Amino acid sequence: MKDFIRLLKFIYPLCAVLFIGSVFTGAYFQDRETSGSNSFSAATWTPSATPTPTPASVVINEFMANAIGADNAAMPAGEWVELKNTGAVAQDVDGWYLYDSVNSNELQINSANVGGGSTNIAAGGYLVIYRNADGDFEMNNTTADSVRLYDGPIASGNLKDSFSYSAGTITENKTWARMPDGTGAFSAGQTPTTGATNV
Repeated sequence: MKDFIRLLKFIYPLCAVLFIGSVFTGAYFQDRETSGSNSFSAATWTPSATPTPTPASVVINEFMANAIGADNAAMPAGEWVELKNTGAVAQDVDGWYLYDSVNSNELQINSANVGGGSTNIAAGGYLVIYRNADGDFEMNNTTADSVRLYDGPIASGNLKDSFSYSAGTITENKTWARMPDGTGAFSAGQTPTTGATNV
């Protein structure tokens, strides 16, 4: 019995040393695997980088200030403004507003006055907003005016894009359009390209 107790006294410290050693040195015994673009190890995990999407950038791309017939006619006749999303992600513009040069002359963008019925603009896509008998918003044909795009009511929204034109620059059934499409300066007297690339 005494021999057994002496044996336990010898084995117990030895087991304790081995256990503690394995705990504190375990980080040095690593099994490393690579799965796809992620690296895993017993000590660390490094995820692959997730690219940050480029924010949407919606601009006024083309507008018809002097349509054939009544400017306030029901869509698809009458005045219209085309937006383009030059960004890399889609943008919903429901609840955004168009204004002329008068802050109280507003045209809220919604599914009832856009081509196709959806206010979501795909990356690189277009959206045409029609005046559609609105009694406030109006792009003047004979005097200077402006077209302004806000992401909410003018009192609380942010100005996203705008363009002002001079008197004498509006021709019936011709548009002001960005040339080149989406990024260039506005050019008067263009052939309408509703919902498509300006050429």
